[in-house]
Amino acid sequence: MDTKTIRNWSEFDEFVRCKHFRKWIYRGQSDSSWPLESSLHRAFEEAQLIHKLKNGNEKRLSRFEHEKVMIDRFKCNAHLYLDHLPQFEDHLSWLSLMQHHGAPTRLLDFSFSPYVALYFALEFGEEDASVYCISHDAIRNDDDEYFGKNRLKVYSRILEPISSKDDPCLFAFEPTFSNQRLLSQQGLFVATNTLDLSHGKILNDYNIHNGYVLKIIIPASQRLEGLRQLNKMNINSANIYPGLDGFCKSMRRQPIFGLERQKRIGNEL
Repeated sequence: MDTKTIRNWSEFDEFVRCKHFRKWIYRGQSDSSWPLESSLHRAFEEAQLIHKLKNGNEKRLSRFEHEKVMIDRFKCNAHLYLDHLPQFEDHLSWLSLMQHHGAPTRLLDFSFSPYVALYFALEFGEEDASVYCISHDAIRNDDDEYFGKNRLKVYSRILEPISSKDDPCLFAFEPTFSNQRLLSQQGLFVATNTLDLSHGKILNDYNIHNGYVLKIIIPASQRLEGLRQLNKMNINSANIYPGLDGFCKSMRRQPIFGLERQKRIGNEL
């Protein structure tokens, strides 16, 4: 994919200004060296490494069966903690709810807003960060060329083991069972139809022209100014994470913005 390192924030604005809203999706990562991979993919890779460190051999995991058990356990126990739940057969909404509460899933969080994605890139860390910009239309068009009329059928089987006739693909969706955080973040999810490959590997195998997938590198030296610019746009933890938790998270950045800027106006007397 194309990679571009910005030198200032005017360049970032220039990159995203001409990209039509909801036709492009964005993901921010606080370390530019991190690959595009889901929490479930990382959990499987870590488990295999742990087995290899103990036995010297790589254990082959039945990834689909493990995922199936995780989903079943969540469905059976979620009512103990939550009052409102998705319809039982709304599988993608269940996965979204699991993702929301920190369970490992095959989903990756994206946003329709490049600036929300930028916030997540700069929220934590001290390294060079990155924002992935992906044309949703380009992915769908490439799927149409390969799957033809069967594309929707393939998407409907997204939680089934990949068949020998299906190439790996990505599926972007907004769950029918949403929540405040997803609305605040203009969020959506990208799922895979296989558990053996990461999102990044599948994305690289798409036949997409240059310019439709872009990785913007944000140098560590640009972090402070980026956070200041986002704060001016009212994009901060207090708004990205609705509720008291988000307000408390926002206090983490107080030392960056300076003490005087945090005092309530009128309390100086």
